Parts: sequence; C-alpha cells; structure tokens
Amino acid sequence: MPKFPTNTTAVVWDFNGTILNDVDLAANAVNVMLRKRSLPELSRERHRHLLCFPIADYYRALGLDLETETHKDLADEFHEGYLAGVGSCGMNEGVPELLDAFRQANIAQYVLSAAEESMLLSWVRLLGIESCFDGVYGLTDRLAGSKTDRGRDLMNTHGLDPKTTLLIGDTDHDAEVAAALGCHPVIVLQGHQTRDRINGIPCTIFETFADLKHVLAAAG
Repeated sequence: MPKFPTNTTAVVWDFNGTILNDVDLAANAVNVMLRKRSLPELSRERHRHLLCFPIADYYRALGLDLETETHKDLADEFHEGYLAGVGSCGMNEGVPELLDAFRQANIAQYVLSAAEESMLLSWVRLLGIESCFDGVYGLTDRLAGSKTDRGRDLMNTHGLDPKTTLLIGDTDHDAEVAAALGCHPVIVLQGHQTRDRINGIPCTIFETFADLKHVLAAAG
C-alpha cells in the first residue's frame, strides 16, 4: 500500500454514497422490490453489509432469482423507485466543507461514477456543486458496470498523475478502481458499505469526511 500522499494534486470523487447521501433511498427502493416478491425486507445496515459488486451478486444475496429475472429488468425496477426520490437527497455530512477545502487549495476535482452520465450531471447540478469539478464522468447505461475504463478516460484526458491523485469512495469497488488507475484509494464509511466489507482491501479508511479533512489539513 503506497504511503498516504501529502502532495495531492487531484481528487476523483465517487458520487452515490460518497458525495450523495442516498443510502436510505437505495435501501427503500430495494425494499419495494422485495415486498413485491414476498421476500424479507432489509434494514439500512443490512443493505450496507450485503452490498457488493457486481450488483448481480447483491441481488442474489437478497434472494432475487436471476434465473427467472434479468439483471437489466431488476436494474430498471430499482431505478424506477430510486429516481423518484433522488432529488430529495442532500450531500453527506462533511462533503461540502471538504469540496471547499480542496477548491481553496487549488486541487482539481472530478466525479467518476457508475451512474448514467446524463443523470449524474443532473444530480451534480441539482446539488449546486457543478462549479467544483473540472469533469464529470459517468457510464452510458444503468447497469452499473465497471468504472475503470471511464476512469482511464478521465485520467488521460486531464493528464492526471496517479501518484498524487486521491480517489474518494465508499465501497470496495471504488478501492479496486483506484488501484487499477494507480490512484490512492480513500474510503469513507458514511456510504453504502460497512467496514467489514472494506477490511483487508488496500486503501485508507476514514469513518467520516471530517476525519479525512482533519488528516489532510495536518498533512498540508
């Protein structure tokens, strides 16, 4: 694991669960699907404990039958419930302050997400933070595939040095994407996964964004 960089020049942010406080919304959207199939509902914390990638494995852990239902149909059903409430979600506690701290330090910031790019842009604008970012990168569909290729597009287009780039996320998949890109993975446990999902994966873990901001301030 590389040493936590003290000379950060760029930050790549995950969006859902990292910037956006949408854990309850996602769990509620899943519960609508489970009720429809007479399956046991899950709590916020059980959602955080079970969530994994690929998302098809999460669906299976919930008891959904991917032999009789397609991943695409389940993803569309989830998004129907999720999109109905996403406009009411705010940012995770501590995110606005950290965005501002990076901006004041003249550190370039980007968004990299597995969300559909047109939706992602609309969510960033809805939160009023579009001006914080030099680029917003999402996928071309809703199936939540790997973000690595789009991450490479981002890094190459903007000429980022991975050795001095942080990738901030909330899941093990974010850490894996960061590793594939050569960036330093930072996981903040205010999002979609619990610590037991992250432990053992090479990354720097913080309980809160306030903790991360404090470490960065001390390093600077």
